[in-house]
Amino acid sequence: MRSEKQNRYYFKCIVLLLGNELGYHKFEMHELLKNKFLAEPSKDLDKGEFNQYCEQIRIWAQQELSIRIPLPNEC
Repeated sequence: MRSEKQNRYYFKCIVLLLGNELGYHKFEMHELLKNKFLAEPSKDLDKGEFNQYCEQIRIWAQQELSIRIPLPNEC
């Protein structure tokens, strides 16, 4: 299961940032990201899997949207 620190990073630095940029509420953005990148519920991911999920989102946001999402140590 992902850590509380990972969860805070995800919602603060990924979901809110993308939601603000794209015009979605944080819950809408979270659902969009889950549907795009996950085959299972995000709550079922372990720490490593959750890190990979966040990395996929960062790469996609940079390449497709030209939005740079800060790394965990930058946020």
